[in-house]
Amino acid sequence: MALWSVALVVSLLVPALHQGDRTWWPWTCVAAVLGGGVALLYVRRGRGNASGAHLPARSRRPGNGPTSGT
Repeated sequence: MALWSVALVVSLLVPALHQGDRTWWPWTCVAAVLGGGVALLYVRRGRGNASGAHLPARSRRPGNGPTSGT
């Protein structure tokens, strides 16, 4: 998200990067910064992780797995 913010500032400071056929470049950076912010809020609130998932525990027996040679 920080790199998109830097790209936005650079694209606004350099006139050749936001004039003519390149007027969409700053808007791409804006969309990326906003999308990253929404995603960051989503994950921080706990909805984007597996904390509430009920997964079965994996077996830790020594002869049970692809490296057992059987």
